[in-house]
Amino acid sequence: MRQSHLFGRTLREAPSEAQTRGHQLLLRAGLARALAAGIYTLLPLGFRVAKKLEGIIREEMDRIGCQEVEMPVMVPAEYWKETGQWDSMEPILFRVRDHRGLDYVISYTHEQVVTHHARNEIQSYRQLPVRVYHFQSKGRDEARARSGLLRAREFVMKDSYSLDADMVGLDESYRLHYDAYSRIFRRFGLPAVPVESDTGAIGGELAHEFQVLTDAGEDTVLVCDNGDYTANRELAKRRVPAIAAGTAVPTAGPIDTPSATTIEDLERSLGLPASAFLKTVLLRAESGVVAVVLPGDREVNEPKLRRHLGLGPATRLPFANEGDFAAAGGVAGYVGPVGLRARILVDTSVEPRGYVAGANRRDTHLRNVLLGRDFDGERVDLHDVKDGDLCPRDGGTLRAKRGIEVGNIFKLGTYYSEKMNATYLAEDGTRRPFLMGSYGIGVGRNLQSILEVNNDDRGIVWPISVAPYEAHVVALPMKDAQVVAMAEALVAELERRGVEVLYDDRDESAGVKFADADLIGIPFRVAVSARGLKAGTVEIKARTSAALENVAQADAAAAIHDRVQRERARFA
Repeated sequence: MRQSHLFGRTLREAPSEAQTRGHQLLLRAGLARALAAGIYTLLPLGFRVAKKLEGIIREEMDRIGCQEVEMPVMVPAEYWKETGQWDSMEPILFRVRDHRGLDYVISYTHEQVVTHHARNEIQSYRQLPVRVYHFQSKGRDEARARSGLLRAREFVMKDSYSLDADMVGLDESYRLHYDAYSRIFRRFGLPAVPVESDTGAIGGELAHEFQVLTDAGEDTVLVCDNGDYTANRELAKRRVPAIAAGTAVPTAGPIDTPSATTIEDLERSLGLPASAFLKTVLLRAESGVVAVVLPGDREVNEPKLRRHLGLGPATRLPFANEGDFAAAGGVAGYVGPVGLRARILVDTSVEPRGYVAGANRRDTHLRNVLLGRDFDGERVDLHDVKDGDLCPRDGGTLRAKRGIEVGNIFKLGTYYSEKMNATYLAEDGTRRPFLMGSYGIGVGRNLQSILEVNNDDRGIVWPISVAPYEAHVVALPMKDAQVVAMAEALVAELERRGVEVLYDDRDESAGVKFADADLIGIPFRVAVSARGLKAGTVEIKARTSAALENVAQADAAAAIHDRVQRERARFA
């Protein structure tokens, strides 16, 4: 490919909307351009990378017996209504209506479609297991599309689905995908870590995410120092230190706390740490007012709370209003669990000791409030785990790290098949629902994730397996006919040997060409220059090294091909 005709140009400065290092490089290197908020066009360099990612994914899906299909992006609403997600997922769905008045979803996942086809195509246990996958453009109405391809409103995803007769089969399908994903991310050059996660909008019984730990990530991942536990904060648990039995807690009594309506106010006025107080949060759920009680140094984990209440991940849980406070017998800023008329959920981190809690009277709190004596409620793990907490498995220290979710796998079980009456004829003659799994990888998100972790102060450093080209031949200067002839002959020979080449034939200075080569980040830069022509050499430089190597012109194509082959083998 001649760079002079390349559709897309490099930028010296990153546009102001670029929020992460990878987002900046995506735009500066001419890989993509924004069309609207969260909607991007992949230019030729970015498109080539995306197709290489798809190729690796396709190889690994075929390897575990997945069959490729193609499902439509527009899906009739009736299938989403069967599962109840037409309403529960409304805040993030693109929904359209045709001229006949029929409703459709621009799908961002295809569990409903696969389940519908399975109930019509698979009749008997003898046809199981079945695993299918496809690549499809998805739509998700992100309220805050940001960070380039990391949170886009339109994106290409590989989603695959497994259908099994029993849990043993589902376990095997899940294991196969887990292993395939591990290979995929290794071949991408991404250090992805498998993490226990919430099943979220997809639903089901068990899920893992593959997270790339980087400061550019939006997720928080808790990682044990001992290496035996990793979990997304939405699901993470901790070991609550045991408390030795102490003296009896005195009777709860009121204390004056004028204008102390926050934990910070109470810390200042009473001289106690946040952990000495009880925080009571009143929220409005579909079933009525819910009070969450937790220590003052902890925050409510909304995904955990929604899951406990049986609510969808897009369901809002707004704070209670004045009427709710009045009905529950609470006072805003001084609400506490004692005597509260509401459904009370007590976080598992609330210890059997005396706390300071709101008295449900203005300017007043209660000292020595004791769980089980002064109030009670459902004991549930509803708090955020944070850096420095104890690992639930071995008591090691948990560290909070930022991460980008680059893939996910779900054990759906019968979550969809029961809702959609998708059954097969079992060996004993009865009809049973399919055991299903769902597995996703976002192509664009992985493309930018590679940029986030494979770069230096000069630009991108592509792993050769996904680089847009393998060698970047630079001719210097273009006005020298002998240099041009030598460069074009080398390009032709490299392409004959199967090396992918970007040829910089622009009439630009050496400084501009080398800066662009570093920015675009192709694994090998090959300089054909007037100076080298006189010496009978060609200069080769690996993007990962500062060293320059001069090889004889006659040996250049073979030398470059050999280096490319060795790099390819590293990611095979």
